Amino acid sequence: MHKYTICFGFLLIILECSLAAFNCSAPPNFNNFDINTCCRTPELDMGDVPQKCHKYVSGLKSANSKYPSNAHLCYPDCIYRETGAMVNGKIKVDRVKQYLEEHVHRRDQEIVSHIVRSFDSCLSNVKGHMKSLNIESYKVLPHGCSPFAGIIYSCVNAETFLNCPTQMWKNERPCNLAKQFAEQCNPLPHVPLPSS
Repeated sequence: MHKYTICFGFLLIILECSLAAFNCSAPPNFNNFDINTCCRTPELDMGDVPQKCHKYVSGLKSANSKYPSNAHLCYPDCIYRETGAMVNGKIKVDRVKQYLEEHVHRRDQEIVSHIVRSFDSCLSNVKGHMKSLNIESYKVLPHGCSPFAGIIYSCVNAETFLNCPTQMWKNERPCNLAKQFAEQCNPLPHVPLPSS
């Protein structure tokens, strides 16, 4: 009986530690572990779209040619436009779904519904933010691309990470710790939003 009490007490300590609150300003140390490997990236045939968008972003004027200004925002804008996912500055989830169903390798098709749900969640959250600011769109950047696409892109990546299908998730301590930290410390939309 005493042995079971000790085991139960030990189990409670482990459970309590695993549910411990994180200090959100001090992320866990992952010792150079690449958390991008936690949710396996689906095989996706995008044809020449990435090359077109790389060329577009590389052509943007910048103080440093190695790092085009606003590339993190303009690249997703280009990807969404070139794939038909964004029309006139608006993300069309039905087109996202259709594109993914046609271009994601069949062994990875299960993630498509997760990505589509991520788009729905992110769009709803970001549009709610825009409504609270009483704006219809974020200001277009000097290069002509909208931060909206980059915000949605980053949000969808984070949301899909948190809801990764079991068979695509690497069930290892660093991955599970990263997910727990993100769930507690990085709520929707998972990225800072512009104030106008």
